[in-house]
Amino acid sequence: MIEAIILWLGLLVFVSPKDPAPGLLHSKNEARNLECERLSVEEASRAHPGDVAPPGPRGDYYARSALVCTERLVRPGLRDARDEAILSTLDARSSELAAAADALRPELQGATWLVETYYPDPQVAAKIGFATKNALVFQGLRVSDRTPLLGAGDVQVITRMTPSDAYAAACRRYADNGSLGPDDVLLGVVSLDPRETALHAGLCQQGTWTWLR
Repeated sequence: MIEAIILWLGLLVFVSPKDPAPGLLHSKNEARNLECERLSVEEASRAHPGDVAPPGPRGDYYARSALVCTERLVRPGLRDARDEAILSTLDARSSELAAAADALRPELQGATWLVETYYPDPQVAAKIGFATKNALVFQGLRVSDRTPLLGAGDVQVITRMTPSDAYAAACRRYADNGSLGPDDVLLGVVSLDPRETALHAGLCQQGTWTWLR
């Protein structure tokens, strides 16, 4: 009888519709189309409050974690390889950027954060910007959807500069033309080299550009 109960419980777990592993309910192709991330129970309950119960006030008697999976919107192989590499790890990348920004909270107390993304593909740039703003909000920072603006003459001059000079020049112009006020901070997420998948970041505050990474 005990063996039968154990076997039944094993089958119940095996056919669970929430299990992302290939098996009776998921083919290998369907499993490959999922992007999964293992989170602590605290992180998962904050990100998915309706699906993951928070830990009890006295903690758990055993270690628990949550495997959070989302289905890809685009089938693997259809995107550019560089775009795919960035988007497949976007949550982790944006969280790292937000954590680096949050580390500056004592010096930037009460600031309003803006995000601007410099990436060749506009659709990918929009996804990076959206994820970064969400990560900043998750850190408890005040975030605005406002976008700083440059004049047509500024754009013509700045686009002829090297990236290291261009972002600093744009930051100065944002302060000069009033696009960024004294209490605003711009987090720029930048792709510097088309051959790399790294995303770099810098801060613009009161006309001064500082690279974070």
